[in-house]
Amino acid sequence: MTQEQDWQEKYKHFQMLQEHIEQMTHHVQMLGQQSEELEISKNALVELTKTETGTEILAPLSNGIFIKSNLVDNKKVIVNVGSNTTVERTIPEAVALLEKEHIKIRTRVVEAEAMLQDLHQQTMAIHKEVEAVEQ
Repeated sequence: MTQEQDWQEKYKHFQMLQEHIEQMTHHVQMLGQQSEELEISKNALVELTKTETGTEILAPLSNGIFIKSNLVDNKKVIVNVGSNTTVERTIPEAVALLEKEHIKIRTRVVEAEAMLQDLHQQTMAIHKEVEAVEQ
């Protein structure tokens, strides 16, 4: 392999690493957003237990669309457990489910950040190699 071909390969590898860095950064941001949404949901459940039954609340029908309703039960919620299956859970059980999911997301964030760090180290190694040759 000629030196020119070697540099072309390094440049392609560098570009590929940059693309992976962008993708991983986006992935970490999405995980962060999911984490925030879970935290908001947990807080809403806790607040629900403090709300008296009969209180008028806004219940979501779909994203951004609500209906006024009266709170009938502040002890249990209905949880979608997947495959269009719902189950009734107590508030503490629902909070525990959200916390479990939150832990999974935090673990994925740590893993993704470790991968990002590795990708950055690889790009820095290529950058240093190029700088050394230029001098």
